[in-house]
Amino acid sequence: MIKGIYAAGRSLDQRLKNIDVIANNLANLNSTGYKREIPFSEMINQAGEVVIKKVTSQQQGEILQTSNPLDLAISGDGFFVVKGNDGSVELTRDGRFKLSEDGVLTDSNGKKVMGKNGSISLEDSMLNKNSGIMISKNGEVKVGDKIVDKIMVAAVPRPSELMRTDGSNFLPGDQTVMNAPENEFAVSQGFLEESNTNPIVEMEAMISLNKEFETAQKVISALDASLGEANEIGKI
Repeated sequence: MIKGIYAAGRSLDQRLKNIDVIANNLANLNSTGYKREIPFSEMINQAGEVVIKKVTSQQQGEILQTSNPLDLAISGDGFFVVKGNDGSVELTRDGRFKLSEDGVLTDSNGKKVMGKNGSISLEDSMLNKNSGIMISKNGEVKVGDKIVDKIMVAAVPRPSELMRTDGSNFLPGDQTVMNAPENEFAVSQGFLEESNTNPIVEMEAMISLNKEFETAQKVISALDASLGEANEIGKI
């Protein structure tokens, strides 16, 4: 009976975590480039042990036009690479880029967007207002007729296992970051990728989890009551 209470309690804990995951997905419904987390599930590893695993869905979100020349979206596989002041490298599908005061291309948090030659400087476009910024499908960046750099589009062996940061970015962890094959992606200038969260799917999952949570609570209450009755009988 005690084992039954333990098992039901463990079930409650897992469902609470999954409710938090779904709530976070819904909260980021309008976050550019956000990738939904798939609720925790129990899996059997090679040693025969039960482990809890959570992965991220890297399914493509809808691509919407913004007409902002610094908004970029990736169609297909791959990630933009950004680098913080501390040297940490992050991967993202959030292409809301801008120019810093010194003309360096950065993400919305001020992290530098990486190109084949390092950070991308578009200072010339700030000095010459007649020189437009053009970015090709393979990521080549031109200011007027001058080729500045090529935006780095990266790939990893297991994208669903990337470690999420606070926003829409990911840390590669122990995975090797490599250049994505150019035939597997296309960069679209003036577009952004929406979140891949489907509110209907998330709400259905939330309702199902709440019902399962209530059922587990009732099981624990029933087992606890039975245990109490058994203790009373033992005292007679």
